Order: sequence, then C-alpha cells, then structure tokens
Amino acid sequence: MITKYLLIFFIPFLCSTPLLQADDGDYYLGFRIAPRVSTLGGGLEVAKGLSPWFGLRGGVNYFTWSYDGTESDIEYDLELELKSFGMFADFHPFKQAFRISAGFLINGNQFSGKGKLTGSSFDIGDNAYNSSDIKSLGFDLSYNTFAPYLGIGFDTTFGDDDRWGFVFDLGILFSGAPEASFSYDTTLTGSALNTLKNNVDKEKIDIQESLDDFEFWPVLSAGIVYQF
Repeated sequence: MITKYLLIFFIPFLCSTPLLQADDGDYYLGFRIAPRVSTLGGGLEVAKGLSPWFGLRGGVNYFTWSYDGTESDIEYDLELELKSFGMFADFHPFKQAFRISAGFLINGNQFSGKGKLTGSSFDIGDNAYNSSDIKSLGFDLSYNTFAPYLGIGFDTTFGDDDRWGFVFDLGILFSGAPEASFSYDTTLTGSALNTLKNNVDKEKIDIQESLDDFEFWPVLSAGIVYQF
C-alpha cells in the first residue's frame, strides 16, 4: 500500500524533470559507488547498470549504539547493533533515474540489554522479587536472517555520464517479528527457581505478542554517488 501511493506521487514528478531524463540513444551504464546513511545504519553500495531498463546493486550497512545509565532504580546496559548485507535488482521503467527495487538482506540486526535492580522490589509474572533474589535480568531481540526488500527510489547518475550524483530510496524490509529471549542471574534455588522460570516465561509470552506486530522495518536511505 505504501509503495502504491509513493509511485502515484513520484512518477509524474520524475517524468517531468529534465535532470532525470536521458535520450534513448545516449546511455552511459557505468560502475557506481555510493556511501549512504539510512535507517539500517551507515552503508556503502556498489551498482552497475546492465541496460537502460535494469541494474544491479549490492551493499553493506553497519551501526552501533549503547547506553549505560540508571532509570527508576534500575541500572541499564543497552546495546543496539545494525549489520546487514543486501543485493537488489533495479527496474527503471522510464529508462531514467526513477527505479523500482526488489531484493533481500542478510540481516544481523539485534538489540540486547541487561538490567540490575538498585532499589525496592519489582514484579515478574505473578511474583515480586528484590535485588537479593535476582542480581540481573538480560534480554535479546533478533530478526530473521533472510529479509526480502521492496522499494522505490532514484539515482541521478543512472544512464548519464555525470561523475557525481545523488541517490535516494524508500522501502520496506520484511524482517519478521523480532524474537525475544531472556536470561537472569539469581540466587534462588529449588521450587523458588522453578517459579521464577515460569514467571519469566509468562513475561516472554506477553512481550512476544506485542512484538509480533512489528514484522516490517521501514527503510529510508540517501547518499551521494560517484560513477566511473
């Protein structure tokens, strides 16, 4: 649905923009390198036009973010890591800069964290625990390794012999709902430990149900292009 409305908006604009048009008999299908910034992190792509209608791209993305601090009597240690490798086929229906892209990413995006209680008790499932019961709680969120991609965009150097240009893409990554896993460091033993395990499982089910709504990763990407 998003792609449909984007096409309605972009197509008339691109068809009427002289900068993005090229004569049918004068195409330069060069090899291109594009450093980019996107919702997948910082990236670098390489691309090659194979015909006035079609081209291929491949690239890598990477970004990390971490946070250490205390909020509401809990010490947090959080880390986000975005890493992926993608391959894309670009269809240029007007033999111009505008393109419709399909492809996939080998997706290594993940989010992890650990929390340590510094104040009073807190609830897990049906029971309350304090810092003497549980030293720390950890969690990890991971995504499907193989993630299809569909989007639209443009590359102002496609079909032209300009050395420098601009590239932009907007699409959806079908990354699947993130899968949650939990760990804990506890002093509990015996039946109390079994109860803790059951309560953690209950929390995991509730959190996983909430995460199931987030199957798609929006991709917004822009950068510069250098063409050989």
